[in-house]
Amino acid sequence: MIKGLGKWLIAIVGVGIILYGIVGIAQRQTTAKSQVTSHSSRRQASEKRSSKTKTKTKTKTKTKTKTKTKTKTTPTETRKQPTINQDPALDDYFKNLGFSGTVLIVKDQKVILNKGYGLANQTTQQVNDPNTLYPIGSTEKAMIATGILQLQEKHRLAVNDPVAKYLPDFPNGQQMTLADLMHHTSGIVGRNQDNQTKTSQQLLQEIIANGIQGQPGQWHYLDANYIVLTKILEQVSHQSYQTYLKQHIFKPSQMMTADFMTTKYGQLTAASVGYEMVNNQLKAGVLPNFSQLYGVGDLYMTATDLYRFDQALFTHHLLTEASTNLMFKPGSQSHYGMGFYNDPALIVNRGYLSGWSISNGFSHGGRIYIILCQNVKNSSISLGRINGDLYTKLVV
Repeated sequence: MIKGLGKWLIAIVGVGIILYGIVGIAQRQTTAKSQVTSHSSRRQASEKRSSKTKTKTKTKTKTKTKTKTKTKTTPTETRKQPTINQDPALDDYFKNLGFSGTVLIVKDQKVILNKGYGLANQTTQQVNDPNTLYPIGSTEKAMIATGILQLQEKHRLAVNDPVAKYLPDFPNGQQMTLADLMHHTSGIVGRNQDNQTKTSQQLLQEIIANGIQGQPGQWHYLDANYIVLTKILEQVSHQSYQTYLKQHIFKPSQMMTADFMTTKYGQLTAASVGYEMVNNQLKAGVLPNFSQLYGVGDLYMTATDLYRFDQALFTHHLLTEASTNLMFKPGSQSHYGMGFYNDPALIVNRGYLSGWSISNGFSHGGRIYIILCQNVKNSSISLGRINGDLYTKLVV
């Protein structure tokens, strides 16, 4: 009996050991499988994170690349203007004249002609085109007049103020007004004509010392009138006239190329050279000392920038309608208003300087604009006559 029970106990223990072994193996397999799964999950998660990081890095790289590319796609060359020739008859007119320079003609807000003729530089054989730069001479006076009228609109001065209000020592300053200076009817003698370097204060002292030749009212065109106005503009605005013109004339007019003459002008790629005919040969004109053309002839620009200035006047981006009308109103029998001649066909101003000749004109209603920038002084070519011919052709 006991022997029988012993055999059963041994058998049961054996089965238990076997079952334990089987369960242990199963558990180990499960654990191993779990570990593999866990490791695999971690690896997948790690790979996912790595993939995200790579994607972010790629995106950042792409963004940086795009940003760099954007910076490179804004060259200044995009501002260059193409030649426009919508009227072959007008084109032939300038070719037959032997005109050398740039012509810009606009009618009914459409550019008819924007083209260069002849050479900007005889030495380098560079041709004139719509991007050629020209010193504009006395045409600058219209911009100084605009500045004075802007200050009047801000009630910082009045064109009917006596000059003595701003320059107490000015000769006959109590009888002479700012408007007299603007109309060239001041009666002053003017400055000394030489080619020395002078400050604006030295120029002003010369004008004061030279006194007057008569009472206000008689028209006598003198740079000195606008030199005095430039000095008053600086005094009232508390800015140099260069800074004032850049901020209040060039910027609102979107004039892209306008700047002031220095010795660096000749180094500019688009600069033209002014020529004069001497003994049947073209000679480069002798440049003046630009310190003496303070506010009256020390600017250069393209023909297009002159047009932009005119447009800004007509669209009242620079002056109110009342101020613009005052500007164009003749102040004497000469038809000269404030910076412009008010002729029957065109409102126009002109500049002459070392071989360059500029005519900036537009019809009274602003329908026609004729800008002529010439770099060869030629007695057989009259810009006034050209304006008359063109106006007759365009007004129909």
